[in-house]
Amino acid sequence: MDQETLLTSLAEKTKMEQESDLGDLEQFLTFTIDKEFFGIRLLLVHEILKPVLITRIPNVDDYILGVINLRGEIIPIVDLKKRFHGTDSEIFPISRIIVIMLDEKRIGILVDEVKQVVKIQKDFISYTTDDLSLNYSKMVESVSRYEDHLVLNLDLEQIVDFVSSAK
Repeated sequence: MDQETLLTSLAEKTKMEQESDLGDLEQFLTFTIDKEFFGIRLLLVHEILKPVLITRIPNVDDYILGVINLRGEIIPIVDLKKRFHGTDSEIFPISRIIVIMLDEKRIGILVDEVKQVVKIQKDFISYTTDDLSLNYSKMVESVSRYEDHLVLNLDLEQIVDFVSSAK
């Protein structure tokens, strides 16, 4: 076996090992709301925006800030801090709107700060039960540990349901 064939074989083997390792990992986009760490499955994130003008809508729940026009599409924006804690978010230069896509629907969530994308082994993800005594327990699907932080991973279907029921 010549050197080129050997290198190609090793490269293919390394690539297959990396792909099999990814099967044991989940990727989350992490962000903060009121100094708490949250995560969203990376595959559901459509894009991240700097805050833009949000048009208020009358007669909706107070945690729905309004809508934005994103390249011709009207997208509702949810203030998760208002939903979780009952207090309005302040918009700072580091604040972001995370646009997520779930079941052909787009929705934006206002967060205090986007942190990073993290890869977490599935063994370190604990799925929650209904006895979680937080006021947003139905919106949290799992809890994981990353470095020194516990990350509350959100169930985006619950967020979409909250917005749909508000309309």
